[in-house]
Amino acid sequence: MITVAEAKRLVQQHIPQPTIIAQNLAEACGFTLAEDITAPFPSPRFTNSAMDGFALRFSASFAEHHGEVRCTIVGESAAGKPFQGTLREGEVISISTGAVVPDAADTVIPQEDCEVSGEVVRIVKPFRKGQWVRQKGAEYDEGALVLRSGTVLRPAHCALAAQLGLHTLPVYAAPRVALLATGREIFSTSSAQHAAPRLLDEGQIYDANTPMLQAAVRDAGAEVKMLRSIDDTLEATLEALSEASAKADIICTTGGVSVGEHDFIKQAAQILGFETIFWRVRQKPGKPLFFAKRDNTLLFGLPGNPVSTLMCFLHYVRPTIATLLVRSATWQTITARMSKSLVNVGGRAEFLRVRLVHEAEHPMQSAVPLDKQESFMLTSLTDADGFVFVDVDANLSEGAPIEVMLF
Repeated sequence: MITVAEAKRLVQQHIPQPTIIAQNLAEACGFTLAEDITAPFPSPRFTNSAMDGFALRFSASFAEHHGEVRCTIVGESAAGKPFQGTLREGEVISISTGAVVPDAADTVIPQEDCEVSGEVVRIVKPFRKGQWVRQKGAEYDEGALVLRSGTVLRPAHCALAAQLGLHTLPVYAAPRVALLATGREIFSTSSAQHAAPRLLDEGQIYDANTPMLQAAVRDAGAEVKMLRSIDDTLEATLEALSEASAKADIICTTGGVSVGEHDFIKQAAQILGFETIFWRVRQKPGKPLFFAKRDNTLLFGLPGNPVSTLMCFLHYVRPTIATLLVRSATWQTITARMSKSLVNVGGRAEFLRVRLVHEAEHPMQSAVPLDKQESFMLTSLTDADGFVFVDVDANLSEGAPIEVMLF
């Protein structure tokens, strides 16, 4: 067996280079940008009006009119249809928001500050030179870096790309994941035709792992490309792994990685040419974790008990997905105080599920270990706020500060 730290190191060491694809802007939100994007032109592309009103060239002589200015309207600059004539002192053009301000003008008077009579406009409120004019390049110049590689794209980033005339962006592709559940005792509710649960045959259990992993994969930013339940035979396992290898970058199996006579994941992987990187980690839960690789396809043989399944996914598969998406996979953490002393004498590091309790006499929350920690007990996840990593031979005293990784 290897340590948790060594297992994490080996997984990261064998992750292939991320794949870059051109993603349509409408679907790029949430992806990580793979290249810097520079502006092919300035923004604004041309000097334009920030208001509906009248454009003119400011003159010091306006002060002689004691706050009231009369000008002649000689044309119009509409959005998408610039003024083509000549603008002289004492003249204005009507202008729309976003329309080109001609070179001969430098100031816009809002429509509500004017009174219009025929071809004459009377400006009835004070104004200053340059008001309500958006200068060319005021936001950014041509060649400016406007989107930086590594940015996780939000709707505003996609809008900016569209403003640059782009219809796709280079992003890191979402990893394709195949989920294979072993065990003839497993009954998948996804195949049920009715909302009411089907009565199980003796010895059967409902499949909790597959829906859990589907949600976890999507939450991590990857795509589920294949779902399959596998019978406990070598032939069925070989067929499913072979198909998954053609469809997915990451294969996650549940169950079938221990030492039972019906556990065929490791054997099938080896027959198909997967290199075993490690099997079994000194951790609780999740000891029989299996990790293998063939070319750029990664295989995570997750244990079958649901708590072990999810904890192994969160510690090894989710960071792999994050690396392929070029994102951080850090846990959200909080510092709490241990509610009781704890000594780990089991020879394995433990992911101890805890709930956080506020106590009036202590400003810091207490991390209270759940009584039920068995790997088949899903309530040890649903009733917990997070977990504490208790390393081999760790000795935690009551009241000691401890980092809690939040679910």
